[in-house]
Amino acid sequence: MAAVELNLSHCVPKFTTEKHYQYPKRMQYLSVKLTHPTLGELAYATCLQIDSRVQFKNAGDFLEVMDEDTQEMHDFSMSLFDKYSNIRPWLVDGGSQSGSACWGTELSGGNILYVFNMSVKDEYRRRGVGSFLLQKILTSYCVGHAFCWPTPIASKKSKAEWAQEQADITAFYRKNGFRRVGLTSFLAYSPDPFHPSRNLPIASDPETPSIAFDSANPTASKLTLDELHAQYPLHFTLARDKSPSIVQTIRAAYQIDAGSIHRRDVNGFLPVHIATASENVYALRELLEFDMVEDLKDSKNDGGVTPLEGLEVSMRIVKEIMDLRGVWKGHSDEALLCEYLLKNGTGGEAEYIKKNKFGCTCGMCMDGWLSPRMRFQLLAQSEIQGDMLRGFDSAFQLRRPLSASDLFHPVLYYLPKPLQAEIYKTFYVGFYTLFDGISQILRTPNAIPTPQAVITAAFDINPSAVEFYLRKGGKVEYVLDALVDTAKQQSSLGDGTFGDMFDVGEAEDGEHKLGYRKLVGCVNDLEFELVRLGVGLTMDGKWGPFGSLWERELGTGMDVDGDSDSD
Repeated sequence: MAAVELNLSHCVPKFTTEKHYQYPKRMQYLSVKLTHPTLGELAYATCLQIDSRVQFKNAGDFLEVMDEDTQEMHDFSMSLFDKYSNIRPWLVDGGSQSGSACWGTELSGGNILYVFNMSVKDEYRRRGVGSFLLQKILTSYCVGHAFCWPTPIASKKSKAEWAQEQADITAFYRKNGFRRVGLTSFLAYSPDPFHPSRNLPIASDPETPSIAFDSANPTASKLTLDELHAQYPLHFTLARDKSPSIVQTIRAAYQIDAGSIHRRDVNGFLPVHIATASENVYALRELLEFDMVEDLKDSKNDGGVTPLEGLEVSMRIVKEIMDLRGVWKGHSDEALLCEYLLKNGTGGEAEYIKKNKFGCTCGMCMDGWLSPRMRFQLLAQSEIQGDMLRGFDSAFQLRRPLSASDLFHPVLYYLPKPLQAEIYKTFYVGFYTLFDGISQILRTPNAIPTPQAVITAAFDINPSAVEFYLRKGGKVEYVLDALVDTAKQQSSLGDGTFGDMFDVGEAEDGEHKLGYRKLVGCVNDLEFELVRLGVGLTMDGKWGPFGSLWERELGTGMDVDGDSDSD
């Protein structure tokens, strides 16, 4: 039967947008149907537009929002971006994970158009319909960068059939200007015709490590647990036995077959990969007693990672998932010990764990979490709040209490409502003296403002006022809560006023010469949840702000992110 004559110039795309059900100010769904005046609907596509990138950067909740959307958006965001929607540095730094290196930090900015799927009716396939529709979408709606995950919809096809379908879908997107981001499963498109990705030959665009591994090992089959145990007994045991007895297991395997400690499993992983990924400290110590020079550099597996790279990926994923699900309490001691061993660490294992427990990248975080820049932010905020509160001393009259609403100072709303109702001057002085105590601690090298340390420092300043504050039900935790929360609100995660005041060059610094910008940067510079954990503000505690100032300014029940459906 002859193919129906089709002139694409007669086709018309119909675009339909719908605000995201939960974040209508940040995202919207895009549906497109391509119709022909006589043949009817030929193809359709669905996309997600992410327009307000700046809100994600301010709130630091990109991973959280994507996790709430779909599994695919969770995978997309976790693979490519951090919680501020900045591109993962190893995907664009020219290293082993950056693939063709055609992408850079430009992926950290601009709007995102994510193409979920495209479908062309069978009778119109391989006639340019899909490319015609995709180009219409890109021309009309891609003002930043477009992304896609070229993978088949789940089916019962054989492994070979599924792989071929995936290859066909990937080829389609590549033909339309998409190129892989690093070695991830995701492709991206730039509307800039002079962007390096638009000049990268299709043949130079790399495959993912898993695709490359499957292509090199076409006969490898998926094994059951029993089959894995039978064919790779050492690998199987390394993943499960983390007791000291694993040492004897490794030695026995070596005595029987010296090559067993260097043997690959069905996915290309060596025993040292498995021991590391399982955070099996006893096993890793023993394996490193053998010649592992080449094994530690090996990445010929379906993850494309060395043992250390695989561990670092695992540690990052655990951290980010725990951030999404609750509060991350630091890397496990076992993971850090494995990292220490793989890096031939010096200075002692206990010290390494302490310094790296919370992912410090500057090497100067006190207890592994309080970075120099975070210390500066907290110090500046404690001094500002103490000075501002002191300025209201004259509002009090002898033996006549005021309420928080009379004083109208934001940090007072971190006191529980009963304490806000009657604030005597001595109570008030005790409250701000705790801010002074915190300032004193933060100005002391290596000191951390734990509740007991703050009380001790504040008692040295004004013991009678602090004693009165505590006796009347005040807690140092209320002050720490107000401090950390206010510092976050004024950081780059909030309104940015701290940066406007302190993150300036020398010419702008004037008489202060405070030098915030000169302090070494760290991944923990904005980790306010770690600070809360470090100063003793527990997850299950009831923390402020409580009450009327926020109710008046925001409205009871209003979504402070501005994304309520009632907007």
